[in-house]
Amino acid sequence: MSISHTKRVLEPVGWILQMLTGLLLLGFVVFHLYITHMISEHALEYSMVIERLSNPAIKAFYWIFLVSASFHGFNGLRAILLDTNFGGRRERLINNLTMGLFVLAAVYGGFILLSL
Repeated sequence: MSISHTKRVLEPVGWILQMLTGLLLLGFVVFHLYITHMISEHALEYSMVIERLSNPAIKAFYWIFLVSASFHGFNGLRAILLDTNFGGRRERLINNLTMGLFVLAAVYGGFILLSL
């Protein structure tokens, strides 16, 4: 399988996932702003944040939010780097580096959420 064939197959998937995560992020940001700024005047106090994060559904929401934002950001960075001469010549390195950083951010953020 040639690189050009792989690129033709992967790029539409990357673009579709970029659009889907962008739409998800819009909803996530609205919900996040609602629960942190509209529900209570004291929603940002440490005790309220810890109380809110004791709910497994809220933790799951924030982890999915984190995964979506991380994927969206690192996939966007990947696309930008692949548009440069440097990235165009090192496609495999750019793909592995950006997706590795995405996985690292998702796992690290998950551990932080579980520790709260």
